[in-house]
Amino acid sequence: MRGLRKDSASHCRVRPGVLRAAGRGLTALALALAVSACGGRAAPGGTSAAAARWLQLQNGAFVAVARPDAAPAVATRPWTVQSRVADLAFLGDTLYAAINGTGIATIAIDASGSPAFTYHGDPLIFAHRTITTLVPRQGSVAVHLYYNALLNDTPQKDLAIAGISLVTWLPAKGDFTFLIPPFQRKNPEWEAAGFAAESENSFDFEWKYSDTRETRFAYTRFHADTQAEERSDRDTYAAALGVPAISGPSVPTALAALFGTCRSALSPKSGTALQFTLRSRESPVRRNYRSEAQSDAAVLVPVFEENGSLSALLPSGTVIVMDTAGATRTVKLPRLARGFRYTDIVRVNGVLIVPWEESTFTDVGRAGILVMSEPR
Repeated sequence: MRGLRKDSASHCRVRPGVLRAAGRGLTALALALAVSACGGRAAPGGTSAAAARWLQLQNGAFVAVARPDAAPAVATRPWTVQSRVADLAFLGDTLYAAINGTGIATIAIDASGSPAFTYHGDPLIFAHRTITTLVPRQGSVAVHLYYNALLNDTPQKDLAIAGISLVTWLPAKGDFTFLIPPFQRKNPEWEAAGFAAESENSFDFEWKYSDTRETRFAYTRFHADTQAEERSDRDTYAAALGVPAISGPSVPTALAALFGTCRSALSPKSGTALQFTLRSRESPVRRNYRSEAQSDAAVLVPVFEENGSLSALLPSGTVIVMDTAGATRTVKLPRLARGFRYTDIVRVNGVLIVPWEESTFTDVGRAGILVMSEPR
């Protein structure tokens, strides 16, 4: 294991992985069900897919395969601990991918559209923990991770390191370091199960403690630049997770237009919310918008923003692209076999990078990414 240090005030920040409904928030099971709602196949029509490169995660590294359903089979594990792409984030012009259970990797695309990878892993930190979020901050990449007791395959007592929830990758030093909020320092048995970032330096935490007799929650707001922390409450935390609307004064006009187009395309059933997770190339903080404050089910729609252009990934594998003038077009990703789904989307120099997974209820099998030149 590399030399790990408790971080100074100069590092780390984290943002919400998934917007929760009002109240205490989605349980791990509900989150898995919400994510599963994104499964499906691409519909015919629209722009045809350009040359596609499929890569599968094998032993924590991306390996070229013919297609996801022809890739080597993988024993299913809970999504919380399975090897999969858990998040994507840009630090300057460098794209980082969170590889659940392993660490992080950079993804570079050359002039021909071919990907190259550099891996930064540490099993003592990442094994048996769930990565939820990557956040670029002041020349570093912060990682929020936690131990999920409900969906795990290893007892907590067997973890090599306890009492961690924020890890920072320092590219200049080629090393990971810890950032431990005061609450966790005082209560190492509590897990930072929930996390939302309002800015590079302001994070809201939902802390969870469970044993055979009880489950308790606590809420704090942590300031990474000063290492100061104050007590918070559930309502403040819920508000930090995102906006419970997809139109109106709290939603920018361009986003509202895109959300409306997506809603028309999806026609969600009564009781099903649309949950848009917006990653911007220009901003390190992910924003979240939900069509309903509370709902029985949710459909996740990842959105990527770059220079004012927006790309929304629908469950069918259709990408709705809206330019700065408000004009829309569609891109059809390659069809996935039954049981596979796309989970996220970013663009690098005209190339789409889209993680995929083989999923059944709360379990995930094979996982990887699609690298595809965007059709013109």
